[in-house]
Amino acid sequence: MNKKRILVISSKSPFPVQNGAAIRTMQMLRMLSAFYDIDLIYTYTGQDSRSDLDKLCRNVYAFRTSALGMVSRGILGLFISKPLQCSYFYSSKANSFIKNNIYKYYLVFCNNIRTAQYVIDMPCYKIIDYVDAISMNYWGAIKNANLFWKYLNKIEYKRLVCYEKRVLMAFDKHIIISSVDKKFIKSGIVENSKEIFVISNSVPFDEELIVQNEDSNLVFVGSMCYAPNIVAVKTFVKFVFPLILNRIPNAKFYIVGSRPVKSVCDLASGNVIVTGFVNEPKDYLRKATVVVVPMYSGAGVQNKILEAMSIGCCVVTTKIGSEGLECISDGQELFIRSGYNEMADIIVDLIDDKQQRERVGKAAKKYINNYLTFNIIFDRFKSVLYS
Repeated sequence: MNKKRILVISSKSPFPVQNGAAIRTMQMLRMLSAFYDIDLIYTYTGQDSRSDLDKLCRNVYAFRTSALGMVSRGILGLFISKPLQCSYFYSSKANSFIKNNIYKYYLVFCNNIRTAQYVIDMPCYKIIDYVDAISMNYWGAIKNANLFWKYLNKIEYKRLVCYEKRVLMAFDKHIIISSVDKKFIKSGIVENSKEIFVISNSVPFDEELIVQNEDSNLVFVGSMCYAPNIVAVKTFVKFVFPLILNRIPNAKFYIVGSRPVKSVCDLASGNVIVTGFVNEPKDYLRKATVVVVPMYSGAGVQNKILEAMSIGCCVVTTKIGSEGLECISDGQELFIRSGYNEMADIIVDLIDDKQQRERVGKAAKKYINNYLTFNIIFDRFKSVLYS
């Protein structure tokens, strides 16, 4: 049977798969390819890496842009009304391609609101994956920023709120990663507005169940050029980790992730290890006594939590870090502690209690198997496509 042809628009290449955005894009491509022939379009800087995209896509169209051009467009974006990041990621070459070829496609699938700008006013069948409520991310970033970035974040937040609602009205179907993000976007909108369907990220189910160790290794995994992750590790090192070291002087905190910014690299010490890029982050998760995810800003579902839970790690996070995890219980599948002292207390208790860590790790793995395997998420996605 011939599949209908669709266009998927991404703001970035999904390779290498090193962050939540790439994980999400690859998941969507994998699911869409079961029903459609996909033409994928994206922009990139530096070198283009396509890896296994040919297995999922009929054609891949990649348009190179320069970092300087992106910054210039972002600055010029201050003088128009759409979100700054839409200007930042805009490509005139991509726009021309889409305008000239839109008639060939049964539908257009946009992987976030940055790509919605290409088709928002076109009379075509279109689906938006918000991924998360980016406006909620900026709302949280305002309080953690210096004066200059606070000003810019406020501008971007106001623009994003308006634009996310405009996208809701313009697109035919809408999906998002969690009910928390859905609620944020739909706040202030009348009851009978268009539906947003929640499609979470799936997690590869791994038969492995880590062996809980007797060490005092705390591990954080995430892209270390991403602002919420930067705030998380800096806050933890400044306010929480010293409380732990007072009681467990040999404790180690591993910050694992690509492209650490200078302020993260500066955290390195005898007890704080900043690894930079690693080929296999799971190697660090396997030796973690406790996986800490101290998020104090951000939006969406934290893939770093799901990946740790999938192999039975014991996770401690904050209320913000746990947002978007449906049917989760504090003290059952993970621990939720937002205060500095209470976070330090539970981490120390867990380091000293191997049985507690084993119990929570097994419950975490069961949670992934019950709610977030690929087949479960794929069935939800299929129901949205045919709704």
